[in-house]
Amino acid sequence: MSGKNYSKYLETLELPPGASLSEIRKAYQHLKVLYSRESIVTLPIEDEISAEVKRQILRQIEEAYQGLLVSFEKEEDTLENEMSSRPEMKNYEQTSVELTTFTGQALRKIRERLNIDLQDIALSTRVQTQYLNDIELENFEALPPEAYTRGFIISYAEYLSLDSKKVVDDYMSRYSVWKDEQEKKT
Repeated sequence: MSGKNYSKYLETLELPPGASLSEIRKAYQHLKVLYSRESIVTLPIEDEISAEVKRQILRQIEEAYQGLLVSFEKEEDTLENEMSSRPEMKNYEQTSVELTTFTGQALRKIRERLNIDLQDIALSTRVQTQYLNDIELENFEALPPEAYTRGFIISYAEYLSLDSKKVVDDYMSRYSVWKDEQEKKT
């Protein structure tokens, strides 16, 4: 991607040069929410912005986000290629694991790989940090009732840009096994 496009995309998302992937995600989600529905910020100018203009702004936000994601993926691929071409790395086995089940530990690893703090997710999703931590630790007894837990997991998965249906199905199946065991004990 050219430097001009990269700068344009950052400007569209109202970000400074050198923004991290986490900052890009936050800005994208914030602007998407801002222009997708009535917002206290846009309420005073609601009559001045037509639905078509809002759709155009949302398209630009989406294009900028996708363009920046592609840029980060290319950068990551370049780093991986550089690492694999180093002689000292050829002796080590590649430790890529195919993720087939989303557990609390898997979610934590994905979050850490993306360099995202739980606090960032909590601020964006409005799910308390302690609940997010309990989800990662699979501390089922500390989680709220099942319906809330399901919603929290969906929000968490969406924040990480994961398939929320797959994540919630995998996680809640583990939760159900735990719940059944608890009922048998009583």
